[in-house]
Amino acid sequence: MKKFFLFVAAVVTAMTVNADPVKVLLSDVANYIDFQALSVSDPAMTSHTVTSTDPYELANGAVLLGFQKSDGSEASNTWNVKDKYNTTMPTPEWDGVDSLTCGTMFRAASGSSIILGAFETSADGKVVVYFQPNGDSERGVSIQVLGGDPVEFAKSGAKIGGIRPAYAAEVELPAGVYDAGDVVIKLIKNTSNIFGVRVENLKGGQGVENVFEAEKAVKFIHNGQVVVKKGNRFFNLLGAEIAL
Repeated sequence: MKKFFLFVAAVVTAMTVNADPVKVLLSDVANYIDFQALSVSDPAMTSHTVTSTDPYELANGAVLLGFQKSDGSEASNTWNVKDKYNTTMPTPEWDGVDSLTCGTMFRAASGSSIILGAFETSADGKVVVYFQPNGDSERGVSIQVLGGDPVEFAKSGAKIGGIRPAYAAEVELPAGVYDAGDVVIKLIKNTSNIFGVRVENLKGGQGVENVFEAEKAVKFIHNGQVVVKKGNRFFNLLGAEIAL
């Protein structure tokens, strides 16, 4: 019996060691803002320099807002634009996920904000921000919900195997209707790359992975619902064609 137990333990250990790493596409999780998808559907976004006086409004009502420093200069907000999901990075503090594959990113400086537009959730969930500290020092974001205390997520950007890691910052989000400005994401401690934002249990759907392959489709929010664009046609999350 002892030998059998040791054999089973050895098999389980081998299976664990040889298990395939869990890799996630940004498009699989970033259902509220996916900067890769938006860079395709809204090219003007990535040619826009976001400042404190010249923000940029996304199709779902979310606003990218810059920050003016005490000396009057603007925080440096830029874009790192890639034409497909071709950047993979480790996710050391993301439960069950070994790496995130993404592309275009909003490189935002301390003080800059992402102010979410109006949305509704069908059940309690979370708002999640996918980010990468753009440097070796500790950097990150804060998330504020309904005017409460901001929850800060400052993480190390030190490279792992030559690649700076990505993180998922998240806070609980009670079910309900949220007005524009009820959820605010702010950059803290220097500069970070922001890939996207997820709202769990977002009413109208949570992703497009079951409609089309992520890299062959573009998704965005229109009038509160997730829309998938394929070529010059538009579809809802059930795959039915719709007119905008």
